[in-house]
Amino acid sequence: MSEIVILRGPDIGRNFPLQKERAILGRNADCAVALAGKQVSRQHAQIFRREGQCFIEDLGSANGTFVNGERLTPNAAIKLTDQDTFQIGPYLLALRQPVPIVPAREEPVLIVRETVDVLSPTQTLFAQDPATKLQVVLEINQHLARTLEIEPLLEKVVEQLMKLFSQADRVMVILCEGDQLLVRAQRARRLGDQTAQPFSRTIVRRALDEGIGIISEDIRSDERFQASHTITSLELHSVICAPMITQDKRRLGVIQVDRFCKGYGFRVDDLHLLTAIAMEVSIVLDNAALHVEKLREQRLMQELAFAHDIQEGYLPDELEGFPEADFEIFGRVYPARQVAGDFYDFVKTPAGRLAFFIGDVSGKGMPAALYMIAVRTLCRHLVKETDRPAQLLAKLNVELAEDNPSCMFVTLAHGIYEPATGQVVMASAGHPPPFLRKADGSIDPIAIKPGRLLGYGGEGVLCAEAHFTLAPGDALHFFTDGFFEARSNIGKGMFGLERVRAVFQECGPGRTLADGATAAKDAIDRFTGMKEMQDDLTLLTLRRLASPIAKTESEDRTRQIHRSVR
Repeated sequence: MSEIVILRGPDIGRNFPLQKERAILGRNADCAVALAGKQVSRQHAQIFRREGQCFIEDLGSANGTFVNGERLTPNAAIKLTDQDTFQIGPYLLALRQPVPIVPAREEPVLIVRETVDVLSPTQTLFAQDPATKLQVVLEINQHLARTLEIEPLLEKVVEQLMKLFSQADRVMVILCEGDQLLVRAQRARRLGDQTAQPFSRTIVRRALDEGIGIISEDIRSDERFQASHTITSLELHSVICAPMITQDKRRLGVIQVDRFCKGYGFRVDDLHLLTAIAMEVSIVLDNAALHVEKLREQRLMQELAFAHDIQEGYLPDELEGFPEADFEIFGRVYPARQVAGDFYDFVKTPAGRLAFFIGDVSGKGMPAALYMIAVRTLCRHLVKETDRPAQLLAKLNVELAEDNPSCMFVTLAHGIYEPATGQVVMASAGHPPPFLRKADGSIDPIAIKPGRLLGYGGEGVLCAEAHFTLAPGDALHFFTDGFFEARSNIGKGMFGLERVRAVFQECGPGRTLADGATAAKDAIDRFTGMKEMQDDLTLLTLRRLASPIAKTESEDRTRQIHRSVR
């Protein structure tokens, strides 16, 4: 099977098997050879086979396709051989023809001149002319210490090795990536050898499996290699190969130096020197991988912090559109991670009423947060079409179920409040019923049958509606299951609904809603005894004020607390 290999640019050394007679190269993810970058068109070029030969054709790309430095005429195919190179955007690529593969049992045992243990450095590495060799290794170490970026690091290594081994025709750094061996950097003595990337996996696997540096001074003179198509087809004369293995025995790859011409092959002291260098490179590669992982974690934390700020921006913190209202509403989300799947919202309807929502998306973290934003956006859109909570939930389920490849779901409580009369109509889709705290201190859950949670197709969602009136001083307390399902770390079980009831009962007319939310969170923290939360916690409280004075004082204190916590 022929394949395309990246000689230079992003993902150097990566290869793409050409499994079909025709392969598209471009930026689209469904291309057989998918290449990233703005200089690459969505469908940039194609390679196809005709009468046993390969051809390449530019598909009218914006930036052109170049073969051996010359730009192709769009939609005009030319013959492509394994001696050609072609460029697409930042990528220099080449065609590799298939090399016959001999089953492992037919591959001869590799006979080597000498082996060197790469995990136990000894004085023999510098036995001959130790001052000169030590100086070379130190100079290479200086280059290695200047960067933790893998590609520039490997390019510098192969450049220095070509200078160090004057008899070498090619130097390659081959890395283990999953179960594959990929050429990540190479340098050839002659420019035309840039396409000569095939290498003997027998040699590489022997070095990696046994953890030894190996040398074969004259491969072609050994008759036992004549049966190996893999080795003899490369026309190698002499080779040294040193594995890069970390102290915890992880195989990173090898550095291989090849000579194709006869005469002046590699010697044992060359193997000693290459092994010492490979040991140093393996340390730097290991550190580079840790550095990359640390940078990735830092970027992730920055992105999560940014996502947290964006999500906070979606949550309303002040009541708008009701300047003379005799009620107040307050919500808080305490995310278990940087972002939450819980949410609340409230907005004025076209009819002048107050629509409010509280929801809990399945899961936690970024997937739940993204789904939450979709639910919140749909709720704001649908509330403009209907003032019937049960009808809105049914429409919302249809919208969510139509495009839900991740099979996420959401529990949601939605209500409409009429400020003039204090009347409330609400419906629930799998969400816990709220507590109604009367002005006299009594508190009981609202008797409402929870419907089915939202996000699944099938029969339409049928939710019952509850109708009741908030008297002056009454408060409606909504919450998510993170409250009553919070578990103690000292064997007290779950927080439970009775403790939730007790927390809300303490939130009387003389206490701000913000104070009540803080008290509820503190009660959970004391009960669980944990610094990290087990689940998102969300509260939403709607309270009809007993008097205008109480309203003014409550609003002032709530705004102050909002500014201090958000």
